[in-house]
Amino acid sequence: MGGNNEANMKYEASIPDYIRKPRPDSSTEERSDFIRRKYEMQQFFNSDEQMFCPFPPQGLCSPSSQGGSSSNQSGLPIEKKHYEKQTTTHRLHGLGLAFRNSWRRKEPEHKPVKKSSSSAGMIEFVGLIKVNVVKGTNLAVRDVMTSDPYVLLALGQQSVKTRVIKNNLNPVWNERLMLSIPEQIPPLRVFVYDKDTFSTDDFMGEAEIDIQPLVSAAIAHENSTLNEPMEFGKLVASKENTLVKDSIISLTDGKVMQDVSLKLQNVERGVLEIELECVPLSQ
Repeated sequence: MGGNNEANMKYEASIPDYIRKPRPDSSTEERSDFIRRKYEMQQFFNSDEQMFCPFPPQGLCSPSSQGGSSSNQSGLPIEKKHYEKQTTTHRLHGLGLAFRNSWRRKEPEHKPVKKSSSSAGMIEFVGLIKVNVVKGTNLAVRDVMTSDPYVLLALGQQSVKTRVIKNNLNPVWNERLMLSIPEQIPPLRVFVYDKDTFSTDDFMGEAEIDIQPLVSAAIAHENSTLNEPMEFGKLVASKENTLVKDSIISLTDGKVMQDVSLKLQNVERGVLEIELECVPLSQ
């Protein structure tokens, strides 16, 4: 039984026969008179029974009623419901706090580790290659009658270039450049360009050199005590490569060297001569 019915049973326990309970079509005066008698004057109240609160807090009203004097419509005592709500709220808050704390504790594990300058983005190297760009012969014309050539060397992501020699189709550079050799050894790529001041430099040919045999020879000789001149191997010139003549890998003055004459590709003409030296790094 709901709380309103319970209250009505108490306040309307002794309605005299001459008092008519207002109906839906009763006038406002009738309703006001009945309400005043019922609540203010308590003329119909049963004084033999203790009054129950419509929604009593636990402990203030008698537990003897069965239906709802100590319960609300959810069936839970008010205090108990409040307590359970508080407990649930605190528990959820605690779980949320624990989750946040747990997340915060784990956060550093997911953050990228700040790499030191010695290892960040570094590639393992097995040695150095020293390149002496000796000369070019019969290079292509890119200006009116001549060119201003220079050579660019690329090994993996590295690149270096020589100085520009102006107005010369047979330039002599004799310029030494150096590159690091990655563990995964790529070919040494050679490009020749004509330097232009007011436009993009003109292409004058390219070539590739497989430096793996040179590196292997240098590593094999690394722990050797032999310094006498010797030949490690030879790359034979053919239509399948860009060699003008056979290229010999040799030990000269304690250095592992290779002389290379390259026929420039994707251009009408031109030959480039270079000398290679490999210096392995101790493991």
